[in-house]
Amino acid sequence: MRFVIFFLFVFLIAGLFGTLIFLNLQPVELVLTPVIGGIYYHLPTMPLGLLVVLSLVIGFLLGYIFNWILK
Repeated sequence: MRFVIFFLFVFLIAGLFGTLIFLNLQPVELVLTPVIGGIYYHLPTMPLGLLVVLSLVIGFLLGYIFNWILK
């Protein structure tokens, strides 16, 4: 039963992430540094929803890793 609930939860999260990405398809460009001497670093354009989902997943992953290291 626990196995079924886990996969339902994963399916629900995947569906919510997919819906978020589908509803926010406007391309955006994330600038990582301010312009200094005409040079700046940025990520390639990607849909806003994908940027939000990736930021959330990377944040959870970093939090998990730091918690595991500092424990």
